Amino acid sequence: MKRRTAKVGLMSVLAGAMVLVSACSGTDKEESGQTAGATSKSTASASGTATSSASSAEKADPFGKIDPPVELTAVRSIDPTVKYENGDTIEQNAWTKLYEQEFGIKLKYMWVTDPSQYAQKFNVTMASGKLPDIMPVSGIQLQQLVDAGQLEDLSQPLEQYGSDRTKELLAKDGGVGLDSATFGGKLLALPVNPGSTDSATLLWVRTDWLKKLNLPEPKTTEDIYKIAQAFVNDDPDGNGKKDTYGLGLSKEFYGGIPELGSGMSAVEGFFNAYHAYPHIWVKDASGQLVYGSIQPEVKTALAELQKMYKEGLIDREFGVKDSEKLIQAVNSGKLGLFYGPMWVPLVFGEGRKLDPNMDWKPLPLPSVDSEPAKPQTVFNITQYYAVRKGSEHPEAVVKMLNAFHNSWDPVKYPATEISQNGDVQKWAYALVTGANPTQNLDAYKRVKEAIEKQDESLLDPKAPGQPIIYKAINDFKAGDQSGWGYTRVFDVGGAQEIINQYNENDGLKLTEFIASPTEAMVEKQPTLQKLELETFTKIVMGGASVDSFDDFVANWKKLGGDAITAEVAKWAASK
Repeated sequence: MKRRTAKVGLMSVLAGAMVLVSACSGTDKEESGQTAGATSKSTASASGTATSSASSAEKADPFGKIDPPVELTAVRSIDPTVKYENGDTIEQNAWTKLYEQEFGIKLKYMWVTDPSQYAQKFNVTMASGKLPDIMPVSGIQLQQLVDAGQLEDLSQPLEQYGSDRTKELLAKDGGVGLDSATFGGKLLALPVNPGSTDSATLLWVRTDWLKKLNLPEPKTTEDIYKIAQAFVNDDPDGNGKKDTYGLGLSKEFYGGIPELGSGMSAVEGFFNAYHAYPHIWVKDASGQLVYGSIQPEVKTALAELQKMYKEGLIDREFGVKDSEKLIQAVNSGKLGLFYGPMWVPLVFGEGRKLDPNMDWKPLPLPSVDSEPAKPQTVFNITQYYAVRKGSEHPEAVVKMLNAFHNSWDPVKYPATEISQNGDVQKWAYALVTGANPTQNLDAYKRVKEAIEKQDESLLDPKAPGQPIIYKAINDFKAGDQSGWGYTRVFDVGGAQEIINQYNENDGLKLTEFIASPTEAMVEKQPTLQKLELETFTKIVMGGASVDSFDDFVANWKKLGGDAITAEVAKWAASK
């Protein structure tokens, strides 16, 4: 489903500040005295391949030069919008020079293509049997190469040559990324993990309406129901008309599912309150992986949504309104309650201009019982770096990742040459890039401390977005309303504080299937997703009975769900 979502527009707004999955973080500084968290995934396996540059960890240097220098082959994609200057090309630029000068690695591209053509071209390369030394791959391609026995074990190279910063970042997700690239005890690729915490859903409530109607903040699902009733029936906007909505939904239904056209409203948060986890994989009582959308708890949550819709607590036309319409409902002052991602206040600027008293607050998910609700999160890794089996220098890919995370001498390697110069994104020239999976949580912690002490020097110099957030929050507290959105995301009581609490207390529910789609998923999932969306929407809107959920489960299994479940079980066994 291709559409312009609110999130897509928001990402451009956030690019300079929150730097979500920012490639510019590639100029990270190796922090003095900082040791990476230990991870079992980065230890050398018994069958690990020793590098030709060193025979023991004592001799390994994360930034050492291979002597004599070597020529290594690679393939890659590059966006056609990427700009060049001063005679640079993708084959010859500051990064290829850095690889050669610092590591003794002369990079030779077998081919370079547009991202849209990469999968097809790489499939041809795989079929030819002439693989490059270093190759960016998707999860599906990784699995194919693993099955064919074509990849080098990177366990020992990472253990020996990974810099402290590289190991730290690879471990910050609790080992999820490394685990997804580990097969039979061998680390067969390096993951690029943007993290999953920001995909958690929170409850957003219009708190000025709560105060006007003398209502407490919701703690349970029953509270949600009562507040939705009040927001519909008790004229919270004070215009004497019954023209406000209780709980906001949109036709996308889900919010954290990119392939379904995810947007602002994330109804999975409502399901999570009933300990239901649609669209992700969970463990059943026997420890087997099962698809969350077909579990009985989902039926219970659907019944409650149907009840709320029947009583007029949900917009009657939500089934044909996308997230853009939901944002309009917020900005026009007609909505007071919805489940959504952490970034949503940043698209409510128009509403704040129309009504400066409009205020929204994020809250942890209320629960249907005494067991706390866990927001579900998705597996976000879409790219890995793999090395051809038999390549003489598998440590090269590790050194290139070290290079991306290192802060280089600004005289020898100016930021305008290896990071960005105006609108020329030179970090994109690097073959191997990385990510910080807790980037926004890190920003929250640093900004919080800096604001408490009013000391901007406490901000992370490696994160250019933090000063922007710091200034926005301080300006808001001084009366500048333009900083309200960042305050609701990053300040005390904001979205990132809640996500941080969930993260530190094992309160998030990550999908148990941490891999790219299986063959059956690729073939069957579009049909099954359409069936799920249509069925659940019909149930909520009263076009089908709640019991039709049972028919959906049977059809899901018959139309490919059982085949997908079998493949997921096979994957789990391989881990």
